[in-house]
Amino acid sequence: MNLPTIVMIDSSPEATEMVRFALWRSNLRCTFNVYPDAASARRCLLQQRRRSSDGPAPALILLESDLDYTDGLDVLRELRADSRMADVPVVVFPSYDMEGEVEALEAGANEYMPKPVDAELFTHCIAEFYRRWCCAPTGSGGGGGNGGQQPSGMRQARRRSDWVRPVTQWMGPAAFC
Repeated sequence: MNLPTIVMIDSSPEATEMVRFALWRSNLRCTFNVYPDAASARRCLLQQRRRSSDGPAPALILLESDLDYTDGLDVLRELRADSRMADVPVVVFPSYDMEGEVEALEAGANEYMPKPVDAELFTHCIAEFYRRWCCAPTGSGGGGGNGGQQPSGMRQARRRSDWVRPVTQWMGPAAFC
């Protein structure tokens, strides 16, 4: 069984551990790779993939838009310009609610969601991202990647307003996949 790979590009150890905890708490199986800065993300995701066609592209990338010494949206633009990484879903997941939502979506983000402070809401957000982007469609023998959505020429951009609802309205993790 091939597990989906989730990549997180974020310099915050706390945010990384929150995502690890959310995946564990929701019993979501995946390979989880963390790149703490833009340089290591570029090296591993772009340069190594150009030299080798080993392994599939990640199923999902969680990207902090405010990386040390670099704008995370520059990394996003580079990912979109690379033919092997252009279709990988990217969720811009900033530490605070910036005014950068429109810019992130224009740079090629599939979704934009400021990191919730509440641990339970954070867990539900990660589980929802996993369900949407990493699960194979029902009845399919495939290994996910597009969250069961039909392929189309347009990226589906979800805005933060899609997420604003009480925690009680979120589907529980057991309902995923």
